[in-house]
Amino acid sequence: MPPQDPIGKLTSRNERPASRRWRLLVVLILFVVGGGMLRNALGIEWSAEGVRSMVADAGVWAPILFTVLLVFRILLVIPSMILLPAGGLLFGVAEGTLYGTIGLTISGLLNYALVWWAGPEAFRSRVSPRFHGLLEIVRSRTGAGAVVVITAYPFGPITIAHLGAAIAGMGFVTFAFAVATGSLVRAATYSFFGASLVESDRLGWAMLAMLCALVIPLLVPRSRAWLLQSFGSSRESGQS
Repeated sequence: MPPQDPIGKLTSRNERPASRRWRLLVVLILFVVGGGMLRNALGIEWSAEGVRSMVADAGVWAPILFTVLLVFRILLVIPSMILLPAGGLLFGVAEGTLYGTIGLTISGLLNYALVWWAGPEAFRSRVSPRFHGLLEIVRSRTGAGAVVVITAYPFGPITIAHLGAAIAGMGFVTFAFAVATGSLVRAATYSFFGASLVESDRLGWAMLAMLCALVIPLLVPRSRAWLLQSFGSSRESGQS
């Protein structure tokens, strides 16, 4: 029986995270470059109307194209606050909410998969101290609720929250449910607002709904603390 080589085993273990980090860096570079080229090729503009016009030209493929844009919005540098109202403009409130929820949820699941493919430890040491509070809340027993609130909030940093949940070790099923729930609320809010842009009699109600979506979570102490920490506040979740 050949002798054991514990030093060799230790070395191979230490090489795996480094190898994953290099592979992750290469993949991210390819995605960013490819995303920029694709956005230029598609002629995507930074406006809900520009996105609406481009997606409308896809005909029967419009729902799929809209969902794909949401999934890869980070690579294309298109904020969800521009894409989601375009869904309301294109498809109406119900379908815009459906496609928006699907796109945001798939995006969150891909972020989760990316972290676990590269290894959470490859990210933990690189998280800015500004977002240590976010990691703490998603690591807590109420972490799923925090992910729901941050995802649902119209201006919440959802990509950072989703990556943080994966880095903190949140279970996949719990994470998927939290992301889907929050995505539904966020997509519905923006879809209603977007659909109302073409109906002046509903625009006032849409603006009121958006204002409520912004203010109401801040009136609840726990969700206010979660949102403050998600934006990098140094305040602890227990203070409110």
